[in-house]
Amino acid sequence: MRIALGIRDFIPSKGGAERYLVDLMQFLSMRGHEVHVFAHHFDEEIEGLRLHTVEPFPFLKWLRILSFALRCHQQMEGGGFDVIMGVGNTWGADLLQPHGGVHWKWFWRSLRAYESPWLWGAKFLGRLFSPKQWAEGIVEDAPYRKGVKRIVAISEMVKRDIVDYYRIPEDRIVVIYNGVNIERFHPRNRRYRGEIRRRYGLKPDDFLLLFVSHNFRLKGLRYLIQALPLVKRKNSNVKLLVVGRDKAGPYRRLAKKVGCEAEVIFAGGVNELERYYTSADILVHPTFYDACSLVVLEALASGLPVISTRYNGAGGIISEGHEGFVLDDPRDVKALAEKILQLVDTIRLKEASAAARRLAERYSQTRSYQTMLKAMKSIVALHNDHRNFQGMKR
Repeated sequence: MRIALGIRDFIPSKGGAERYLVDLMQFLSMRGHEVHVFAHHFDEEIEGLRLHTVEPFPFLKWLRILSFALRCHQQMEGGGFDVIMGVGNTWGADLLQPHGGVHWKWFWRSLRAYESPWLWGAKFLGRLFSPKQWAEGIVEDAPYRKGVKRIVAISEMVKRDIVDYYRIPEDRIVVIYNGVNIERFHPRNRRYRGEIRRRYGLKPDDFLLLFVSHNFRLKGLRYLIQALPLVKRKNSNVKLLVVGRDKAGPYRRLAKKVGCEAEVIFAGGVNELERYYTSADILVHPTFYDACSLVVLEALASGLPVISTRYNGAGGIISEGHEGFVLDDPRDVKALAEKILQLVDTIRLKEASAAARRLAERYSQTRSYQTMLKAMKSIVALHNDHRNFQGMKR
């Protein structure tokens, strides 16, 4: 097949959706398909892929968003491709896989991360009168209006949101979770556990919580830090390692305010993230919105139990109390502390770690990519059926 992908930033170092899509396109290329990527920014030349630069209007964010969507779609439509794939920032697609979920669902849920009514109001008004927000929403809506042939939701949560917001029949949506590299993210990386812990002055018997994100507010770091004193009362060896490139200052001050300054360590951005997962005991991801957090899948594959929320699509695969826990409210500090303490027990932690790995093996990259390939082939079959029907009419 000749396959085209439209995406604004094709940069694997951004993580999440970008890393998944780079790996998916390389998978398709290695299986003999001709893969073209249309984007504004590329990280580097990627072997096996044909890269095309799309230049949006150079001024004003909202104009850049709209112009990229239109120009990218025009370039792809004129290329004679068998399958055109979009991820939510192009004007149309044969196969739509919106990695950000539903924009307007994110709009409302993410506002809950602002605890102060004044901050909430200011942020709401800022978004309401932001041309950028409306441009994002208009572009996301376009493929649904244009009759996209296949919709791939990356979690059951995203599927429910699409059905709820766009009134799309459920049978038009297939759920394919983002796959995780179960070889790179593996419990055998525990051999690096001592090295990583020594790097940050951690003791072998410290009970280490791991938080990974580049958006500390949205992913609930504030509430995790507030939960630490409650955990510390019953386990004085608890520590929190924060990995990510967000501003640490406000959260350092919060940790000092609640009396846990010594327990919170900020690592910044790191390489070889797979080693950090196995240096910890559990991943805590109390997010306000994630379509399907790849961090959660990577942690599970590394044998790490996970505590997340019902606002994370990846939380939908976790069986309560087996591979971890799913909170109803990211702001429920007491419930968060209670769930952490349930996993402090050595026997329960060991059982949850084994269960986490077994669960992740059901969501491997290879299985996810093979299912995506089937979805693409079904679009080609639809094209062929349409051509045959038109031929019969003539």
